[in-house]
Amino acid sequence: MLTAKSLSFYRDGYQVFSGISFNVKSGSCFFIKGPNGSGKTTLLKLIAGFLPIQEGIITINGVQLSNNYDFIAQNTDYIGHSNAMKKQMTTWDNLKFWSALSECKSRSKLENEFEDLMIIDRFKNQIVSFCSAGQIRRAALSKLSVNNKKLWLLDEPTASLDQDALINFSKLIQAHCVNGGAAIIATHNEIQIPKINFGSIEMKRGDTKDKSHRFDPFLAGDW
Repeated sequence: MLTAKSLSFYRDGYQVFSGISFNVKSGSCFFIKGPNGSGKTTLLKLIAGFLPIQEGIITINGVQLSNNYDFIAQNTDYIGHSNAMKKQMTTWDNLKFWSALSECKSRSKLENEFEDLMIIDRFKNQIVSFCSAGQIRRAALSKLSVNNKKLWLLDEPTASLDQDALINFSKLIQAHCVNGGAAIIATHNEIQIPKINFGSIEMKRGDTKDKSHRFDPFLAGDW
């Protein structure tokens, strides 16, 4: 499904990471590990199209992702640290909002087809600002079921989840991969997902100063 070759990224003249290569097959889960500041979030954002690919190539099913934002939107779903939930709306209204924005050809019919794997039914009509951090995280992860994209990009998805929610999250990932999807997960924690093939990469903190790679995406014309 996804292939990354010789990826390097520099910020303000410092090397964040260099020479990263890996493959993610359909039906599998891939873990990005490493200490804080090693570039886990940056790598996810490169794949999601939020940052420009400075060096290297990323492809999904043979199609290059560089500046191919429509293709990225059609094939990937990203859940980051912020959850991206409108706090003045209910959980359920948030999911309906994301369903309306989905670029999938067949959008989920929430009332009849939504599979509540993260168990949000008990608080789905509650205003998000009144929900706990764990409930908001569960609601954010539920957007994955709504959008139905093939490749999930998840940044520390288990943050704030209790033990029961961790089990449900594992079932969510398992169901997605069994149906031919794939997930790339940046995490510090071990996540057990039975019966699913997985791979991993260990990121290392890059502190190399290299003024020749002082990269400005605005001057480079990537935005």
